[in-house]
Amino acid sequence: MSLPAANKEISAHPGANSVTDPVNRDLMQADIDRKLRLYGAIEAFRQGRLPDNKQIDESLRYILDNSPIDESGLSPDGHKLINDTRDIIETARLLVQQKNGDELIQNFIYRTNDVNVSQHAPEGTDVPVTAESAKRDGEQAARHLRTLAQIVLTNSEARKLLSDVSLIGRDLFARGAAHAATLARPDPEDLARVDDAAPSDEWKRHDGETLGPEHPAPAPIDVEGTQATVQRNVDTATDEAAGTANEVAQHVDNDNPEAVKRTLKDRILGVRDRVPEEHRQRVNEHYTKAKDSLKEEFPQERRDQFIYRLKKVIVECQKHNDYQNSIQWFIDTLSTYFGHSRTLAATGQSSAASFTNDPTLQRAITELRTLLERFANGRSLDGIINAVQQLAEDSRNDEQLRLWFEEMEAYVKRCLLEPGYVLAPACNSQGQKLIDTGRVFFEEKYKGHKDRFFDEVQAWFLAWSEDPLNKRFGQDWNRLTKDLLFDDQGGLTFKPHLWADIRKVIVPQLVDKIGYIPIPRIEYTDNQIDLVVENITLAGRNLFPNIISLEAHNFVQFSPYSTIKDEDNHDFKFTFAHMQADMRDVAFYFNKKTGLPKMKDSGIVDLLLGGAGLTVYVHLKSAGKDPRSVFYVENVSAKVDSLKFSVRDSSHDLLYKTVKPLIMGLVKKQISKAIQDSVRTGLEYIDEQLVQVRDRMNEAKVSDDTTRTQALADLFKRKSDEATTTASRKSSSRDSTFKLVAKRDSVILPEGHESGWINRQAERADAAQDGEGWHSKAFSIVPTTGNTGASNTAARVAQTAH
Repeated sequence: MSLPAANKEISAHPGANSVTDPVNRDLMQADIDRKLRLYGAIEAFRQGRLPDNKQIDESLRYILDNSPIDESGLSPDGHKLINDTRDIIETARLLVQQKNGDELIQNFIYRTNDVNVSQHAPEGTDVPVTAESAKRDGEQAARHLRTLAQIVLTNSEARKLLSDVSLIGRDLFARGAAHAATLARPDPEDLARVDDAAPSDEWKRHDGETLGPEHPAPAPIDVEGTQATVQRNVDTATDEAAGTANEVAQHVDNDNPEAVKRTLKDRILGVRDRVPEEHRQRVNEHYTKAKDSLKEEFPQERRDQFIYRLKKVIVECQKHNDYQNSIQWFIDTLSTYFGHSRTLAATGQSSAASFTNDPTLQRAITELRTLLERFANGRSLDGIINAVQQLAEDSRNDEQLRLWFEEMEAYVKRCLLEPGYVLAPACNSQGQKLIDTGRVFFEEKYKGHKDRFFDEVQAWFLAWSEDPLNKRFGQDWNRLTKDLLFDDQGGLTFKPHLWADIRKVIVPQLVDKIGYIPIPRIEYTDNQIDLVVENITLAGRNLFPNIISLEAHNFVQFSPYSTIKDEDNHDFKFTFAHMQADMRDVAFYFNKKTGLPKMKDSGIVDLLLGGAGLTVYVHLKSAGKDPRSVFYVENVSAKVDSLKFSVRDSSHDLLYKTVKPLIMGLVKKQISKAIQDSVRTGLEYIDEQLVQVRDRMNEAKVSDDTTRTQALADLFKRKSDEATTTASRKSSSRDSTFKLVAKRDSVILPEGHESGWINRQAERADAAQDGEGWHSKAFSIVPTTGNTGASNTAARVAQTAH
C-alpha cells in the first residue's frame, strides 16, 4: 500500500505529513520522460547522428510556443527581453529553413566523418595526420594553450602592461569626453538670451531679408536634413550616378580594361573634389588631433619601452619549463601539418586528382562551398580561390620567396625558444632585414596579387553582412544586448527593474523547470549482500533547507604594548533545518547471502521525510595560532523529525509491516548518527586540506622554484591520487563494489526491478540508432499529444495555489 500524498506547507512548524514540494506522480513521470528523451538525443549525437530540419523546426517551435516563463509578473523591460529572445530563436529557425533547406550541413558533417584521406594519397606519399591523431592533437592544443595563457597572464610584467594600457585608454577616453562636453556647451551669450522673445511680426527669406506681415508669403527655406533637402540631394545624386554609368559605358574598351578603371577613379576623385573645403579641413583637423593625441600618449620613448617590456615578458616565460614544452609542441605539430601539405603539393596534379576523385570527398566539398555561398548572400568563392591559387603559384615559382618564408620560420622559432634572444641587438637587425625583404615581395613584386586576395576576402565577408537573414540575426542580438545593458540613447546603464525580473522571476522559474532530478541506479555488492536501488528522484526544493541560521560570537583583544599578547577567538553555530524528502515508487532488490535467515526480495517503497525533516547543527571554533588546524569541530548533531515509509509489491510485505513499528525509532537514530558522522568527517577533512594548502602556500612564498598556483595544482593532484589509491585499497580489503550505473550494459548485478528506469534508458539509447544514415528518431523530443508543456505548467501552478 502506498503512502498517502504529502501536503504542501511552508512554515516555521510544518505538519508531520508536509513537505515544501510534494511529489506529483503525473508531473514526475512526464518530467522523467522528457529527460529520457533528452538523454536519447545526446546519445544519438555521441553515435554521430544528427537531427533533420523537421526535428529542428519542431523543437524550436515548441520552445517558442511553450515559454518556461510566466510573463505576467514581468516589467516592460522584462517583456522586451523575452521578446528579443523569441526573435533570435525565430530567426535561427528561418536560417535553418532557408540556408539549409536541403540539409547540406548534416550531409557535409556525415560525409566528412567517413572520408579516409590516407587511402586516397598517391603511393609514396606520407599521410601522418589521421582522424584520431587530429582529434588527439586538438585536445593537446587546448591544454597547451591553457598552459601558455596561464603562464603569460600570471606574469607580473604582463599584468602590469595590461594595466598600463588600460590606464592610457581610460585617459584618452576621459580627455575625449571632456573635449566633447566643451564642444557641446553653448555660448554663454546665447545661453543668456534663451528667455528673450524674438522680434514681432518678422519673417525671414532664404537670402536673409526680413519681411513684414504686409509682404507675400516667403518661399519655404530648405533646412538641411529636412525631407525637401534630402529628396533634392537624392535626385541630384541619382542623376550624377546615371551620368557616370553612361559615361563609363561609352568608354568601355574590352581590349583596354585600364580605361574603365581610370574613368571610375576620375569620377571618384571628382566627387571628392566637390566636397566643400570647410568639411575637408574639419576632417583633416580631427584626424590630425587624433594622431597628435596618440603621439602624445605614446611618444617614441614610451613605444620603445613597451616593446622592451613585451620582450621582457617573453624572456621571463622562456625560463618556465611548461612554456618551453608547450611552444615546442606547437612548433613540432605545425611543422608536421605544413610538411604534410608541402609533400602533397610536391606530388603535383596526380596527387590533387587522386584526392578529388573520391566522390564522397568531392561531394562534401561541393556542399560546403554551396552552404558558405548561401550565407554570403549568393556571392561565389571563385574570386578567393583564384587569388589563393595565384599566390600559391608565386610561392612555388619564386625561389627567393620560398627562402624568405624559411628564414621567417627560423627567426620566429629562435625568438620563441632561445632564451634572451629577443633582447639581443641581432634580433632587431634580423627582424628589420626580414621586413625590408618582405616589402620587396608584398609591396612591389606581388603587390597586385596580395591586394587582390585581401580585396576578395573583404568583399566576400562584406556579402555575409549584407545577407538579409544574417543582418536580421545580428540585429536581433544587438537588440537583445541593447535592451539588456543600454538605454534609449545608447549609453551603458543599470536597469534595476530588468535585473529584478531576472533575479526574482526568470531565474527561479528556469530553475523550477529543472523539475525532478533522477539519480542513476545504485548497486552495491560484497560477500554478505547484493543491493540494487533505482528510480530515485530528488526535488531540489525539498532537499534545500528551508531555514538556515548562523550565530557568531567574536572575541578580540589587542594592546599597543608588546608585553601584552593579542588574543582572538571566534565561534560559529550553523543550523540547517527543514531538509525534507518525498520519494515515491523507488524500486529495490536485495540478496542476503550469509547468516540467518538468508533471503532475497524486490519491491517498491515510498519514503516521506516530512515535517521539520532533517535538522543539522554544526558548531565550529577558530583554531587560533594552532599550526595543526584552521578550525575545530566542536559539535555536530542531527535530528530526524518525521520519517514514514511503505513497502509494496514485495514477497515479504507482512514481515515488513510487522517489524516496521519496532524498528522505526532505531532507523531514525541510525540515520541521524550516520549523517552527523558524515558531516563531522567531511568538515575535519576540509580542515586538513586547508592546513595543507596553507602550508604549501607559505612554502611557495619563500621558494623561487614553485609558484603558488603550481603548489596548489601539485597538492590537489597528489590528494586525488591518494584518494583513488585509498578507495581502491578499501574496496579490495572488503571485496565490495559500489557503483552508480548510467547504462544497462555496465551493470554489475543483472537483477533489479522490471520497472527500473535503466530499462527505459536503454530503450532511448536503442532509438538513437533507429534511422538511415545520419538520421535518428531520438531527436524527435517534442511531445506529440497535446500541449504537454502548457498542461504541466498549469498543473504546477494549480498545485502551488493549493
